[in-house]
Amino acid sequence: MESFSRRVDAEHGAAASGSVNRILDKQSEALVRRFVLETILEEDPQSQLSPEDLGGTRKEIDDPSVKEICKSLKKIGDELNRNVELQHVIETVPLDNIREVLRKVAEGILVSDGLNWGRIVIFLYFSSRLVFKALKNLRSMIQPIINWSLDLIRARVIPWIEQQGGWETIYSYIGTPTWQTFAAFSAGLITGVLVIMRLT
Repeated sequence: MESFSRRVDAEHGAAASGSVNRILDKQSEALVRRFVLETILEEDPQSQLSPEDLGGTRKEIDDPSVKEICKSLKKIGDELNRNVELQHVIETVPLDNIREVLRKVAEGILVSDGLNWGRIVIFLYFSSRLVFKALKNLRSMIQPIINWSLDLIRARVIPWIEQQGGWETIYSYIGTPTWQTFAAFSAGLITGVLVIMRLT
């Protein structure tokens, strides 16, 4: 199976040495869109949402490596789905100042010295829940939420992913005995950030 990075290099004719960030950027975009789409369709299979609504294409999110990585990310996301307190707090987030909310959440959980897979997935999950809220209440906000989320992923997550050796390293993380603990801990972080925001 041809790797995502090799396909991107071939499509763009880029030298491997100068293309790592661009490859991770493209792969990250596809992963975010697939994660959001899968999370929403699991919640509501009747949702009228497509990859194009999220700024992407079906081909991009159906890439075999993107599908496999997303499957591992979703294992953590499924743990978060069971967190009732987290669900309640997310439901109270208003859509009128969503860019600031995303920025504050990113500041609270996507901290470079404490970044881990659990924190990354909780941010993806949070973005997915916001898109789901927008889908029901303010559809015009879907694309901005995706774009702002991607900006934060580029700024705070991609450098860490590159240091780890790529998104594929999630496979070895899921195999560790502590990944569910990290997911639960990360859910507590976002709940705390959102509660503090409500109080200020």
